[in-house]
Amino acid sequence: MSNFFNLIITDVKISLRKKNESIISILFFIFSILILPLIFQGDLEILKKFLVGIIWFLTLLTIIFSVEKLFENDYEDGTLDQIYISGVPLETIFVSKSLSIWILTCLPIIILSPVLLLLFNLQTDKLFNIFISLLIGTPILCMIGTVTSALVLGFNKGSSIISLITLPLYIPVLIFGIEATNSEIIFNQISQEFKILIGYLLIVVAVSPWIGGLALRLKYR
Repeated sequence: MSNFFNLIITDVKISLRKKNESIISILFFIFSILILPLIFQGDLEILKKFLVGIIWFLTLLTIIFSVEKLFENDYEDGTLDQIYISGVPLETIFVSKSLSIWILTCLPIIILSPVLLLLFNLQTDKLFNIFISLLIGTPILCMIGTVTSALVLGFNKGSSIISLITLPLYIPVLIFGIEATNSEIIFNQISQEFKILIGYLLIVVAVSPWIGGLALRLKYR
């Protein structure tokens, strides 16, 4: 367990040293939200109808950008080899990478999204819903992206392959994430959309470390 947390801390520290990628990802998200009134020519009523979908789509793009070379640098400089030789399970490495990218990329988006949406006078319940739905949905997006990043490790033009492989898996998250955000809050009752999103999260959490570990293991055979 201590090795696991050490890996997460190490990944976060390494990513923080390479600030550019994380900062660019977050700035891309913020800037894209702030220019929306210009794109919609100041018509906030029309913008509000598409705002939730745009938030989810921008979140997806940000995550894809962040996971594009998630394992590549460690693979090329031999860090991944050293971790593998040390006997740390590859599944542990996978989960560590997923968590580090979630902490550095998704957590700021989850916190910033309701704040940014306040600028558009969105209903209070929608602000709460977007926070909760992103909190559930972004780990799914991160793990799917991390799996694909592991699968394409060592291939050229990996980003194109990532987009093609992961697109069908991302779509349900976007659909139910948007629906969950737009659903009504009923006291002591979870909407069907949130239940589906939680179920998808549990499946991905259970399956993706095994697939990701297998993909990494193939690189050493």
